[in-house]
Amino acid sequence: MQQEQSSGSAATEKMGQATDVISARTSDAVEQGRGAVERQVGQRSAQLGSQIGAASHTIRQVADQARIDGNDQQARLAEEAANRADRVSNYLGEVDPERLMADAEDFARRQPWLVAGVGLIAGFALARSLKASSGRRSARLYTSVNSPAYGDMSRQSSVYGGNGMTNAVGEPSRES
Repeated sequence: MQQEQSSGSAATEKMGQATDVISARTSDAVEQGRGAVERQVGQRSAQLGSQIGAASHTIRQVADQARIDGNDQQARLAEEAANRADRVSNYLGEVDPERLMADAEDFARRQPWLVAGVGLIAGFALARSLKASSGRRSARLYTSVNSPAYGDMSRQSSVYGGNGMTNAVGEPSRES
């Protein structure tokens, strides 16, 4: 009886050790994944910040041209848009990736319907894009230089010989 208890406690101890090892490895994997995501967010946000900065510069040029043309109201609107773009560009360039993700989470919690709407619109746009490109892809896949397009019977021969043209009863047409 005592031998069974000692073997049971040894098994329990081994299970505990295995659980600890698995837990430690899981934590390491999660930390590695989190680090990779933070690096990607940092790189992408810096790229986006520089692109927005370039757009801001272009918007300022538009504002200057509008002023020259005498469109002061349009120039003020463009200048305001450029100022906002500069603020976003600076934020994205300077923010810590962890802080950026926390800010995005906070925004999503405060404005869930806006985030859902943006996701819905992005999903529709992606679906339309994929649908449009699939038509071109399938057309390319199913047609080639030597074979006719799907449904094109003009270059196929029939069992009767000739160009494949038949009348309503399936007899060869006499047009050829």
